[in-house]
Amino acid sequence: MKHIYLALIAIVLAFNAAAQTVASFDELTLAPEKFWNGSDESGSFESGGVTFNNSYNTQWGSWSGFAYSNSTDVTTQGYENQYSAITGLGNQASSYYAVSYPTPMALADFKTSTKVSGFYITNSTYAYWSMKNGDPFSKKFGGESGNDPDYFKLMIEALNVAGLPVDTVYFYLADFRFADNSKDYILNKWTYVDLGELKEANKLRFSLSSSDNSYGFMNTPSYFCMDDLTYKDLTSSPIIEQVQSSVYPNPFNDLLVISGIKANAQVILTDISGRTMGEYNNVSNNQVIDGLYNLRSGIYFMKITEGMNHFTTKLVKK
Repeated sequence: MKHIYLALIAIVLAFNAAAQTVASFDELTLAPEKFWNGSDESGSFESGGVTFNNSYNTQWGSWSGFAYSNSTDVTTQGYENQYSAITGLGNQASSYYAVSYPTPMALADFKTSTKVSGFYITNSTYAYWSMKNGDPFSKKFGGESGNDPDYFKLMIEALNVAGLPVDTVYFYLADFRFADNSKDYILNKWTYVDLGELKEANKLRFSLSSSDNSYGFMNTPSYFCMDDLTYKDLTSSPIIEQVQSSVYPNPFNDLLVISGIKANAQVILTDISGRTMGEYNNVSNNQVIDGLYNLRSGIYFMKITEGMNHFTTKLVKK
């Protein structure tokens, strides 16, 4: 069974501990197979307390920064399919994810000083097939021989309150620089980008680079997809004690098990719209919550409150 480990933070007296927060994009709403690209000229959208920048050009109908999508198209190649992830779904089979077109850069803006844990990333369908097969504007990665040392790289910069970079992490969305060609890859699954060593940030700045360039411009489609950006608010008091708990299975069918609880807890299960689907009091360690077979397939959130400690996690119903 797949376990999700929760960080349940103990709070002593009047002190509030810093809890992990997730920008999952699952609270956003779209009609099926649609996207938001900033055409309403709002300039940004928010998920999990993080503001994702967007710039939309009404004259050209073009955009940059971040968009969000629930498109599942993994086969259509070319520019017309710029809002799809090559995975077809979000991380852990969720419906929503973010798409970034950082030209020249994209920003994730936190409300205060933040310690970012990481996020999940994959290629867009457009970029993946362009690197895989080549297209009229971009080369096939590796070339015809497979020996060309091509790469597609994301730079993630931590910015301080003044907007100045204080730390940087690099991640390769495709890498053909290996002497052994069998190690070459173009990312086609959700993969965790660990930012635990990144310095404190008020913003994250994202930019892409590639080995395929002409006349000073990148030929590789400048897109990547993001999900489940996790961070911690550093304005709270230090963590006093951390207790490990787990909820499983995930995805679930008709029951869930909560283990690691030290005292009786309250558990609330809500759907993606925030509607309460179940409330359970005096939940003890390793207690089974059953009777969930009538729930529709989709994304749910479980909030566990143990004394003054609380944590919310995302679950998937088969």
